[in-house]
Amino acid sequence: MTQEFLQDAIVEDLKGFFSRYQLTNSLGVEREIKVYPHDAPIRQGDDEAQDPEAPPEPYVIVRTMGGGVQDENSPHVVEIVLVVCVYDRDPERQGYRDALHIVNEIYRHYAANGIVGKRYSLQYPIKWTTPDDDTHPYYFAAMALNFEAPAVIKEVPET
Repeated sequence: MTQEFLQDAIVEDLKGFFSRYQLTNSLGVEREIKVYPHDAPIRQGDDEAQDPEAPPEPYVIVRTMGGGVQDENSPHVVEIVLVVCVYDRDPERQGYRDALHIVNEIYRHYAANGIVGKRYSLQYPIKWTTPDDDTHPYYFAAMALNFEAPAVIKEVPET
């Protein structure tokens, strides 16, 4: 399916893109930003006690939110929402800056390279947001991206 292939392509693209970025997780371990399809994994038991890499943050979740096709001659447009989570226990509450930095890096990456998976084309507008909720020491941001996917071609010739 177009949506699943697009989601997989974005996950792989962002994993490669963020492989050189390091932030601190909730155990104080520096690690690369993880990228997950649809949602963060469920923690199993007390995995933090055994593995300092176990906490999912910092991360980006790639969610397929919806899409559509205007008519039989139009391409498929798929809306993807990226959810960013970082951890910063500093009482100055500046962790939102790391979350926004990730949003800006993703924007720059896709604005410069508007094709994902050699077939999905970024469409504008690009939207982003941060929540009003106080979630310290976790900070979140999100961005909505639309991608144009190849149209389905009729297999039956018109008569």
